[in-house]
Amino acid sequence: MNAISLNNLWSYLQGLSLTASNQRWLGERLLEASTSHSTASEEEIKLKKLNALFGVWSGEDGERIEKAIQEVQR
Repeated sequence: MNAISLNNLWSYLQGLSLTASNQRWLGERLLEASTSHSTASEEEIKLKKLNALFGVWSGEDGERIEKAIQEVQR
């Protein structure tokens, strides 16, 4: 969101007649969303780094690797 949109959202929220508990509830939901978004972003960054190091594999590649490991273990 750009600054103008955020300011409009803030103005809208201030115009609502929210009780202190409603404000607290809304704040907690925003924090939860922010936390889960940053956690997902961290996981995506880790995955991109791993893919850059080792390449992207398909499910088919994984099956081939598993079969090869099973044959070696026999």
